[in-house]
Amino acid sequence: MTMRVDNWNPDTYLWILQEADVPYIPDEWNKLLASYGRNAKKLTGMTILGRYLSKMKLKQYGDYRWSDTEHLQELAKNKIEQTMK
Repeated sequence: MTMRVDNWNPDTYLWILQEADVPYIPDEWNKLLASYGRNAKKLTGMTILGRYLSKMKLKQYGDYRWSDTEHLQELAKNKIEQTMK
């Protein structure tokens, strides 16, 4: 069975992030997708995943793990709500 990463479908890559023990931060994923997804011919299933994994190794995310995913998403949601108020 071959696994194919679809950059627009989290069901195809969330398990990889879980295995790599990095959090899923949709906003960060979408920023990469917006930046690198413009040229569909150059975009592969690994384009965004590889860049995302690299980004999650940066110091600002270094202390976070897969188990922090819900907490980080909640923080992002609260930040948006505060901005809208």
